[in-house]
Amino acid sequence: MRKLVTIFVLEAYALILAWGQSTGGVRTDEAKYLLDIPYPHPPLVRSIMHATEGFVFQEMLWRILLATFLVQSVWIVARLSKEYVLPVLWLTSAALMLQTGTIMMAPITAVQGLLFVWLLLGNSGNGDLPAGRQDLGKWGGFIALLWVVSLFTAYQAILYLPIITVIIWRMELSTTKKVFAVCAPVALLVLYILSNPLAMASFVNAGGQNAVLELLVVLKQIGRSWLLAGSVVLSILGTVGMLRSKNYALILSFVLVVLFLFVSYRNYYSILFLPLLAGGASCVSDLLKKSLVTAQIVATMFLLLGTSLIHSPSAARLKMQEVQTHDGDYVLINGNFGHQWQYESSVPIYRYTPDLVDGAKTVIQIP
Repeated sequence: MRKLVTIFVLEAYALILAWGQSTGGVRTDEAKYLLDIPYPHPPLVRSIMHATEGFVFQEMLWRILLATFLVQSVWIVARLSKEYVLPVLWLTSAALMLQTGTIMMAPITAVQGLLFVWLLLGNSGNGDLPAGRQDLGKWGGFIALLWVVSLFTAYQAILYLPIITVIIWRMELSTTKKVFAVCAPVALLVLYILSNPLAMASFVNAGGQNAVLELLVVLKQIGRSWLLAGSVVLSILGTVGMLRSKNYALILSFVLVVLFLFVSYRNYYSILFLPLLAGGASCVSDLLKKSLVTAQIVATMFLLLGTSLIHSPSAARLKMQEVQTHDGDYVLINGNFGHQWQYESSVPIYRYTPDLVDGAKTVIQIP
């Protein structure tokens, strides 16, 4: 009964955060996935999202599903530790609170990364999944499928390559099969990228994103992402745990995330640190004191100071609601605009040209 009540409480937490995200409307990156725009990520999850396009409540459906996925993943975290401290640190992470309810790939990748961490470290709580060679054998098919699904959900799954490599290397397989299991999905992903010009263009764009920034600015961005990921407390604890335990798979994945943020920073990528920090913290259970919970909550409040979890409706949503009753077959926009305008509109969106004005519902000027 206590477990059932906990599930309901966690779900309420997820629903509140999902509702908070919905108040701002669909953002341009979220619209890309809901509309199945063929960049920047692989097609697996965004094509599933697009299949629900006919649902009136499509946006809220995915906010709730992804919020549930992220919050209820705390049960995996609980398997990494005997105490309740680590799960609470996970739930009160600033990055988790900011990303729960967003229709983004980064939170999905973070949960997939958490599964990899769990498979790497085994279950130190109840012993359901020891990390030995014999025990991992029966999970081979699941692990291979999870690796393929993760890579074709978002490219950032490659950052957890050191972890999946160690997991597969523990299996009772020939070296050839191990290499194939690790590399074949990566090779398929590379072929997909090479065959998709938009994906290639997004890679070039992302790779040069930080090129114009000063080194100190980039380092500050990475440091802020690390602090947000674990709300300072879990950030420090998880990093110390990785280093103290000398878990090189976790350390190398951590370094890959840092290098990725060095060339392609987005504030929502901070959550990619979170599964690694949870894994690192589970390696130093002697440091998981109850007093850390209070410290984490205070740190999260400080980090989120001035940041509202409830948002003002986007200009796209407000404007499209206003012009729905206007006559016309399409909407013209003069200026730079994102895919959120396309999502919010019930008619096609075109870039403004004078010869299309006669058939337009309205012409929207964007500075």
